[in-house]
Amino acid sequence: YPYRYDYYCNEFLSMEKHDKKVSFEGIITKNIKIERINRNRIKTTLTLKNDKQECSVIFFNQFKNVGFLVEGKPMVVTGKYNAFLNQITASNFIMSSLESKEKYIPVYSLPSLIKESTYRQFVMFAYKTLENDIKDIIPLDYINKYRLTNLKNALYSIHFPTSSENLKQANRYLKYEELLSFCLIGLTKRKMLETNSLKISKSIDYDYLRSFIYSLPFKLTTDQKTVIKEILDDISSNRVMARLLQGDVGSGKTIVSIIAMLANYTSNYQSALMAPTDILAKQHYESLKSFIKDENVKIGLLVSSMKEKEKKEVLDNLKSGKIDIIVGTHALIQDSVIYHKLGLAIIDEQHRFGVKQRLLLKEKGIGVDILYMSATPIPRTLASTIYMDMDVSTIEVYPYYSRIVHTYFENTNSIKKIKNQILDYLKTNQKIYVICPSIEKSTLDISNVMSIYHSWQETFKDYKVGLLHGRLSSEEKELTMQDFINDRIKIIISTTVIEVGINVMNANMMIIYNAERFGLAQIHQLRGRIARDGKEGYCYLLSDSDQDEVNERLNFMASNNDGFKISEYDLKHRGAGDMLGLEQSGKSPFVISSLIDDFNILKEASKDARYIINHPFEYQNINNHIEMIIHTAEKYVD
Repeated sequence: YPYRYDYYCNEFLSMEKHDKKVSFEGIITKNIKIERINRNRIKTTLTLKNDKQECSVIFFNQFKNVGFLVEGKPMVVTGKYNAFLNQITASNFIMSSLESKEKYIPVYSLPSLIKESTYRQFVMFAYKTLENDIKDIIPLDYINKYRLTNLKNALYSIHFPTSSENLKQANRYLKYEELLSFCLIGLTKRKMLETNSLKISKSIDYDYLRSFIYSLPFKLTTDQKTVIKEILDDISSNRVMARLLQGDVGSGKTIVSIIAMLANYTSNYQSALMAPTDILAKQHYESLKSFIKDENVKIGLLVSSMKEKEKKEVLDNLKSGKIDIIVGTHALIQDSVIYHKLGLAIIDEQHRFGVKQRLLLKEKGIGVDILYMSATPIPRTLASTIYMDMDVSTIEVYPYYSRIVHTYFENTNSIKKIKNQILDYLKTNQKIYVICPSIEKSTLDISNVMSIYHSWQETFKDYKVGLLHGRLSSEEKELTMQDFINDRIKIIISTTVIEVGINVMNANMMIIYNAERFGLAQIHQLRGRIARDGKEGYCYLLSDSDQDEVNERLNFMASNNDGFKISEYDLKHRGAGDMLGLEQSGKSPFVISSLIDDFNILKEASKDARYIINHPFEYQNINNHIEMIIHTAEKYVD
């Protein structure tokens, strides 16, 4: 589809339109003037006149050949209007008159060698060739219910709109069709999971769990109690659990997952907890050992950096059932890993894994319950609509202490202004994270860990500085983190490898270089590494960007600590990528729809999809179509 339209009409020019984008139609007069400003810049000036007004128009570098700029020819231009000079600086134009009051020219994202006009001809040819084969996917009931046009008209109008109303109706149809398909695919996948997965309901020892909960050194929050009940109900039911547990950084998801694993243990099943990195897996392993005092519960660790002898021992114990809970990375899904009786798989930071990796873990047992965890929270209503193939549990409140992180945006990429604050902080015997967007110097003018590492070593000679990035081996990363945890390193210069799960007490300051390079949800994840011990945290966002949009985003970040509000803001301004873990660019999973702008359509489509899926004979055609998409195109598989 076109990603935008150039809009042309004939506006009446007035002082009210000064410095605004306008569209103007007229006949070219004889005042055509061409100047070469410098080697690379050509300025073309002409006058357009219609029966009501005339104005001068400036083009920069628009024409390689100006032979067609002939007096008396019609032209329509769009551009910024200077009312004082009665002049339009044109950004777009067409060499024709408007046949009606308005005209839309679609603009496509094309390779440089293909002209827009040529591509539009291709589209028209394809449309005319296939016109009789274009059939509606949306059931007639819903076309009538929402007074939608049909697919044939929608496809024509999205490429060749004749009016704003015409374009609006095409968008209404295509957005509803896309969002209905999205919802139906999610529900169909869920139905297939429940139909194809045999599961015996598990018998949980609730007395054992109560005893464990009473032994904790803190009280569970109401939210934690609610999501624990939801998870335990799933585990003890005869249908396979597919649940997303989402909560802000530090909201207490880990203890919920531990209780779920203990419930699974009391049912005589094994649990697997898969994390995206060795560091996070090891941290989960240590956390489990510190919370679970029952020596009968055997906990194992499996990561790629382990020695072969250690791995073999773990694999043997896992196969024989001597390990009740295994924690690891993608090593848990290798062919060599055989489980004795896997009943629960927990996937932490689930968007870091591909759909096939997640399925491989699920397929390591029969009727395995799956709990996905994410610290990139999104509003509950939006989450339950997007993740239609899962149930959603949300923790919204913080447990037993409030995390306070003071965040400051500095419009510079230097620490000169905050050097004294850093020194004062280091004197309190606390530690600092310093985050850079890249490892080595690139063609972009962005800070990198190597140059910042050497710079900080020079500036803070009295303090040991460590280095952490993705190209280091697991052993090197582990050694650096242990030195940081044990106070042998006071400052750690890192890329975003510390984004998820790293839990170092007494590290309560963070400095992020080139903060404009990160999504707000990602900055919030990074910021979640500090103030984890109840002390106040200090986060400095550095950026020398002169873009208003960047400064607005970072100022918003500095004044907000609520992960739900931040992810919603990020979604609205950058797209769905960061939030859903699709792509760093923020690319949406949808072609024409927007999760925020079209949320009302999504809500209706969600409701309709549930009705359609529950009436398979009544809506056999669309249900067959959706199953075909799942099996062949693997659309929206993630």
